[in-house]
Amino acid sequence: MKIAVISRKSEAEEIIRQLLWPWEATFTNSDNADVLIVHGEKPQENMPTIVVPSETAGFVEWLDDKRVNVSIRTGTRISVTVTPRTVLSMVPRIQYYFSGSTESVQLADQPQMIKLYKDMVILSIDIIEEYERIVNETLNPKPSALYNLLTSLPIPYGVAPRRLRNLVMRCNDSQVGLNLDDKLSLDVLRFLLYEAVEETTSQKLVKKKWNGKDCACAVTHDIETLHGLKMAERIKKIEEKYNVSSAWYIPSKRYALKPEIVRTLANFGEVGAHDTKHDGKLRNLSKRELAKRVSEVKRTLEDLAGHAVTGFRTPLLQQNYTVLKGLKDAGYWYDSSVPTWEPKHPLTMCPYGLGTTFPMVFDGMLEIPISVVQDHQLLHVLGLNKEETIAEWFSMRALIKELGGVAVFLAHPEYELFDKPNFETYEEFLHTITCDPNAWLTTPERLTEAMQKATVQEISSLTK
Repeated sequence: MKIAVISRKSEAEEIIRQLLWPWEATFTNSDNADVLIVHGEKPQENMPTIVVPSETAGFVEWLDDKRVNVSIRTGTRISVTVTPRTVLSMVPRIQYYFSGSTESVQLADQPQMIKLYKDMVILSIDIIEEYERIVNETLNPKPSALYNLLTSLPIPYGVAPRRLRNLVMRCNDSQVGLNLDDKLSLDVLRFLLYEAVEETTSQKLVKKKWNGKDCACAVTHDIETLHGLKMAERIKKIEEKYNVSSAWYIPSKRYALKPEIVRTLANFGEVGAHDTKHDGKLRNLSKRELAKRVSEVKRTLEDLAGHAVTGFRTPLLQQNYTVLKGLKDAGYWYDSSVPTWEPKHPLTMCPYGLGTTFPMVFDGMLEIPISVVQDHQLLHVLGLNKEETIAEWFSMRALIKELGGVAVFLAHPEYELFDKPNFETYEEFLHTITCDPNAWLTTPERLTEAMQKATVQEISSLTK
């Protein structure tokens, strides 16, 4: 499918590329395109066109010419059907409603889009504006007063007893819903756009595969303490029993690193960086201090592991554009710090997430979201036991598989999933994910390599 994007906003084409990344699509000029996506400009009417509404004068004038009235409402939920079993929903900032008539078509209110002509649809939301709003709110969140207080103290927050920290984070809302189908706003935008392409062209976009599989799956661990580092050796032996290669994110200055353990974790797996001090201050550092820390932890772990460290995960999952740029400049390939959704994030002390189960690129840095709610949130924020946690993991993984995304799990070696005397619950989890023939079990580093290769091939095909 060849797609052309026409917009006064320079970022529009890149946003559309991001949203349509899961499908086989190339981007070209309007003369060679199978479908046009028009935003903020007067649409052409001689070829299949998707009109993205906006508050620009040009769009409103075009509607007037067509004798179509437009009104704007807020707070209205929209839904998009992905599969017969999966319906995603979101509440956009504003939604456009169209009424009136053209020479041949009587228009009526529609929840997602209206068909103006046989080969032209108008979306009900500005997916460009919504994309920018979601991403900016995620990467520039307003920190809570408690977070600002704790990270401003001269001593690290970690000196407080874990029981006290868990008590502060405990979510009192017993009605917190863990279904992701109403929390994936970016994925609503991408599947809405896919639906519009199909409606306009009467063709289906071909879904990309993950190494030949329908979805991808990655098991990751954040090692926060020396006890966790020691436990990691035992966990790794069990994972190797099931042929699972996982990623281990390690801070370089929070506890004494044991070189032999780090090398063991890097063998048949991946070692990634988890900052130096794990003090929650990373996002507030100056560019110079940030560059020093992310470069230092990279060098330290590379010396210990004996190979390149390409991935990063921030402590407390506290990410922003400055950190992403610092990671790119330091030579990291990817970051995996932003959750798809969490019920109570330590930075904001409220629900928080990027709202997608697919990797995204921000300012040249690949972000691989933690798409399955991490063990800390389920065990310590919501108070589930380990059996309930695994059950929720499988439920979320099933939805991600339906979407064709990437299921990224985060399990801390120090937590209840690895209580002595055995790891039976965790072994059941490993057994289940390895028995799925339609999922690519990989590491974030290998996932990044595959995406980089796919991007090179896409660029190469456009230059032939």
